[in-house]
Amino acid sequence: MSRKSLVAAAILLSLFCSQALAEDPPGQIETRYRIYTHGFHVADAEANYRLLPWGYGIQTHLTAGGLLGWLVRMDINTTASGKFEGQNIVPLQYDSRGYSRGTQRHIAMSYRDHTPVITALSPEESDREPVGDDLRHGTIDTLSAAALLINSMQKDGKCNGSANVFDGLRLTAMEAHGPFSAALPDGMAEFMKGPVLRCDFSGHQIAGFVKDSRHLDQWKAVHPGAAWFENFPGIGLVAVRVEFEHPKIGKLTAILESPPKKF
Repeated sequence: MSRKSLVAAAILLSLFCSQALAEDPPGQIETRYRIYTHGFHVADAEANYRLLPWGYGIQTHLTAGGLLGWLVRMDINTTASGKFEGQNIVPLQYDSRGYSRGTQRHIAMSYRDHTPVITALSPEESDREPVGDDLRHGTIDTLSAAALLINSMQKDGKCNGSANVFDGLRLTAMEAHGPFSAALPDGMAEFMKGPVLRCDFSGHQIAGFVKDSRHLDQWKAVHPGAAWFENFPGIGLVAVRVEFEHPKIGKLTAILESPPKKF
């Protein structure tokens, strides 16, 4: 899974629990995160999302920041929408576009018979193994993976779940377990008071590998992560910190930069 996809999945997988436990009527939630690796600020992420009984809409914006912002350009906007059918989640549309890895990129998907259909892919990545229809069937996109936790949180207050996540290029198996009572990690902002809950998750790529990659074992390995939630009045549980292992970069940490907003 790419750094962009893993960041988005980790943050959105966790943060979407917020409105599942909120007591007020649903509104649009805005959250902002700073992302660190090896102690250096490398990226910024913003997520806006709305959750309703019949469906959801999500928009994220990921940019290079801090040290990385001086070295590389990254500016990616991603949107996803879907609906709920009982306890099932049905993605409808996914679109990710922007500048990454040295060029403008665009991936768009719609869903037919529970299978994502790629409607835009630019540039094509011919050096990557294709993911066939049989493997794509039943998968959900990176952002809609967040909504997977809603049914579980509303039903029994747990973040247990699993899904195969397809981002248009790679297929990744993800699992989440919890929550567990936990202490607020050191070094958090003053507006975070605790107590917090922690959900553990893991992911590993199962298809869509770069051909003849020397790092195949790293991408196939299971990479763990965890998310810490705090209950904000009028909003509900929001992820205040997310940690996860990237196959090549190492540990990435996303920290809530400012109190979440509701519109």
